[in-house]
Amino acid sequence: MERIILSLITLACLCACISTQNLVTFHLQEDQPNNTLIGSLEEETGLSKIINESLKDLKFTLKKKEEPIISLFRLAESSQLFTNQVIDREKVAACQYKTQCVFNFDVIVTSSASSYFGSISVHINVTDVNDHSPTFDPNHFQLNLPESTTANKSVYRLEPAQDLDMGGNNSVQSYQFIQITPAVSTTMDFRMEEITSSFDGLSRNIFTNVTLDYERQKLYVYHILARDGGNPQRTGTFTLEINVVDENDNTPIFDTLQASVTIEENTPINTPFYVFHASDKDSGNNGKIEFRFKKFQEQWQEIAALFSIENDTGTVRVIGNLKYEHGKVYHIIVEATDKGVIPRYSSAQLDVTVKDSGNNAPKININFLFDDLGNNTMSVSEDAILEQAIAVINVEDSDTGSNGEVTCRTYNTFFGLQSLNDGYKVIVQHYLDRENKSSHRIKITCADKGTPVLESVVEFTVILTDANDNPPKFSEFYYNAKVNENNNRGKQIIQVQATDKDIGENGQISYFIEPPTDNRFSIGRETGIVTANVDFDREQSVHVTFTVRATDHGNPPQNTTANIWLDIEDVNDNPPNFLKANFVFSVDENLDESSFVGAVQAVDNDEGKNGEFVFKISDDYTNKSVIPFNVSQSGEIKTYQPLDREILNRYDFHVIAVDKGDPSLTGTAHVTVNINDKNDNAPIFIFPSTDNHTIIIPNTTPLESIIASIQAYDLDEDSNGYGNGRVMFYIDGGNEGDVFYLNHDTGSLHFRKYVGVAEDYTFHLKIRARDSGREALEATRDLDIVVKYMNATTGSLQNQDDSDKNILIVVIVVCVTIVVSVALIALICMLRRKSEDKMKDDGPPFLASRSPTSTLYDRPPPAYLNVSQADKPTRPRVSFSKDNDTFTKQQLMEKMTGTPNGRMEPGKYTNHSHQNPKSHTEESPSETSGETIPSDSGHGGSEEDFTSHSHNNNIDKRIPLQPSYLKNGVFMMQEPLNNQTNTLPSERRLNSVSSSKPVSKYMDDSLLTSSINSLWSDNHTINRQNSNNVQKLPTIPAWAGYHTSDRMNDSLLFYSKDTTLGSHSAHSRDDDECTTTSGSYTINPDEIDDSFDNRPRDMFV
Repeated sequence: MERIILSLITLACLCACISTQNLVTFHLQEDQPNNTLIGSLEEETGLSKIINESLKDLKFTLKKKEEPIISLFRLAESSQLFTNQVIDREKVAACQYKTQCVFNFDVIVTSSASSYFGSISVHINVTDVNDHSPTFDPNHFQLNLPESTTANKSVYRLEPAQDLDMGGNNSVQSYQFIQITPAVSTTMDFRMEEITSSFDGLSRNIFTNVTLDYERQKLYVYHILARDGGNPQRTGTFTLEINVVDENDNTPIFDTLQASVTIEENTPINTPFYVFHASDKDSGNNGKIEFRFKKFQEQWQEIAALFSIENDTGTVRVIGNLKYEHGKVYHIIVEATDKGVIPRYSSAQLDVTVKDSGNNAPKININFLFDDLGNNTMSVSEDAILEQAIAVINVEDSDTGSNGEVTCRTYNTFFGLQSLNDGYKVIVQHYLDRENKSSHRIKITCADKGTPVLESVVEFTVILTDANDNPPKFSEFYYNAKVNENNNRGKQIIQVQATDKDIGENGQISYFIEPPTDNRFSIGRETGIVTANVDFDREQSVHVTFTVRATDHGNPPQNTTANIWLDIEDVNDNPPNFLKANFVFSVDENLDESSFVGAVQAVDNDEGKNGEFVFKISDDYTNKSVIPFNVSQSGEIKTYQPLDREILNRYDFHVIAVDKGDPSLTGTAHVTVNINDKNDNAPIFIFPSTDNHTIIIPNTTPLESIIASIQAYDLDEDSNGYGNGRVMFYIDGGNEGDVFYLNHDTGSLHFRKYVGVAEDYTFHLKIRARDSGREALEATRDLDIVVKYMNATTGSLQNQDDSDKNILIVVIVVCVTIVVSVALIALICMLRRKSEDKMKDDGPPFLASRSPTSTLYDRPPPAYLNVSQADKPTRPRVSFSKDNDTFTKQQLMEKMTGTPNGRMEPGKYTNHSHQNPKSHTEESPSETSGETIPSDSGHGGSEEDFTSHSHNNNIDKRIPLQPSYLKNGVFMMQEPLNNQTNTLPSERRLNSVSSSKPVSKYMDDSLLTSSINSLWSDNHTINRQNSNNVQKLPTIPAWAGYHTSDRMNDSLLFYSKDTTLGSHSAHSRDDDECTTTSGSYTINPDEIDDSFDNRPRDMFV
């Protein structure tokens, strides 16, 4: 009888120890954000209720911490599963090319309150989203067919489209065959059919419907659309181009259509194990055969990673590390294709089985269920209960039979092993005592049953932590104290003290007010000194009781409480208290006076007269013109007069509440009133204006150039481009032939079409600016655009010299240079002392008072000269250094003109001879060279901005230019008055290189906005017809065509800000004091040194 009872007790204990196995399945849509909640194991299983334990006592741990589970998912202590990253089915290797993407793993559940040990199997099904379109590889194929191709003949096999989406109907569902060329046809000469074979499965072939005829139709173009079944539906396109020519009619034949082979799992890489043989009766390229694996076949990723095939020989090799898997067979489909114009295909199948190679030692993986300290060390509390699991041992052996049977063992007094389905768990089998032994070393040995026996060993250390088993204890259970009403905050009321028998953090004590939300008192965490945070009011409470708590630092902490009785001794009172410190209201503008805005509220904890109060506006805001509001005694705020948001959009003031006590107390609140905007203001034009409404441009202005910036503003509110204050621009009239285009948003006016005129022509545009209010307001303005007629001609081309003459010239120049250099060196040595004496007596000859050169050039200030140059008589130079190449427009204009505002002193260039320029027909390139005449900026201009050029191919006219100021304040070079002639020194001529090719350097917009390194731009290609980007405008080239035989001319270098050189803002505005009222920049040609590299010929700066 006793044996029966003992057996029943043992059976009950075993049943209690059996792990509970549950299955939970979650569904998760791909591409969800990181940290997305997948589900809760507790909610799905109700485990805490089943085992009758608290959820906080349960711990959920992954049984195996392996990829890709730990990278994709995160298990919280509350049993909730979250995503650990954004999961893309198509990028996760485990899900590629699979219709179902399911991740399976086990979760170990243990209890800190009992010996419970359970396991939950979790399946997470990641559902597909249709986020990829079908694609063909390749997506275009050109097919050449002989014209003798008969009807109903298969001419091309379409490779299936690949769609990375595989779930549901998101994969490719259908194909559509569409004829593109010939465009007009009642019948189709080709068709697409679906064919099913035992090896290929379903394939799609292109067949002829008729016998081809080269004379009837030479080219066919078809589009094949692959459609998936997603919502919305996605498509991919394959283009088949068929050229009808003149003829391959035999398909390769495999010697064996299906073969099987078995290889060892330890087969070395690059080992051949099978050879395919096929033959083709055709000759030449039509009989040559290539072998390849069929793409996107089943197991394609594994096959491509483990095996390869030689295209020419058909030899199949191992290229990856093979691994034995019970029952696994690789079905490899191989295609043989000839090299004919119309390739033919045939298929064969090779079944590859990987054989187990021998005995392998077990692999042990340990997963700690408690704190992992690293280095195979974990910590466990000394009060751990018996049979509590502290670690899980996973054992794997890839061998079969007895070689794969593994048993594990350990020899330890305090810890033991219990077997699981696929491993073991380490349990506490004896009571632990940290004070007796603080750490334990555990050794686990796992061995298989093969011959010879192979075993693996794992060792780890368990460190015991102290258990917090003693609560703190106060010196007294009940404390009594007294404090005056309106007491001094922060003054000590009482000090409490408690002790704890534990050691370390378990014995350290902190004091708290209980509950923590009681903010009336503070207590020193370490000292136990209690202070008051509030002023006590005896009228409200005569006695105050509260609780203090002593908590040690253990885990979990131990607590003890004590009560404190506090007597409040009477003083006095409470002012009114507003419900909010800041009241924010909003009201529309233009409302009638006495319109309701809002109301403020306050309370007073006093009783009787002391608790009664009235509201009023602060005495600081009695001026109604400053604060146009009234505040009633009840707290209502009303307007005193109509409001205008454009004058002020926000009012801030204080409202006070005054009680009726003696003396009275007050409370103050801040009030903000925001004025809502109404559309009560029309746009106001900046440009064009009544004084400035004319633009002058040449008829050679490049298309899509910005010729002006229409500017207007609206006093109403404009929030980030939206609201009543947003202004849009329109052309209401005068735009004959749509020559101009106005950007509605930015106001930039573009030159869209060429104007074929033989004389000046004026466009009278009517510009309208409209705001974005619900009831929009508008303003109009007239703008006159004068298109100047400019006649440009093509510069003469230089004659090409043959190579022999060039070589001879180079040799002569080199010899002459050497002789001249020797002579100059000798001359310098002989005359050096005389030159120095003369410099001391008379000064540098270059700066002689009556020298034409000295009157022509200004001496630069010393700041522009370096040490080596300061002692030499030299011409003024504008230095552009690569080390410090940043300068402002004012600095550049001062270097160029000698004055900060860009204006030259009157008569600076008079009474000097200048080299006459060549005629316009010889120097100026025609419109075909990409040259354009700079236009006015769009802020007005006059006809004086343009200079007519004479055209004479035979007479060398010299037209000297003089400095002048236009009406708009722009400095430029013009023809001299009274036929005065000037001559520049010949040494100021540019060092041009003779070439028959046109100059390819263009001035960049960086001249006035950036460093000198970007002064010249190599991009001289101007596509006038396709300039659609208003932010990337055509570059206006410099004058080209200078010849070495010419002396320098004084051609005008004129930069207009709106006819842009490069890419810059489409708005015209004056950036600083260096711009004129017209928005143009003028560069003085005589103030810049002629030592630039790579600059345009005939350009004088």
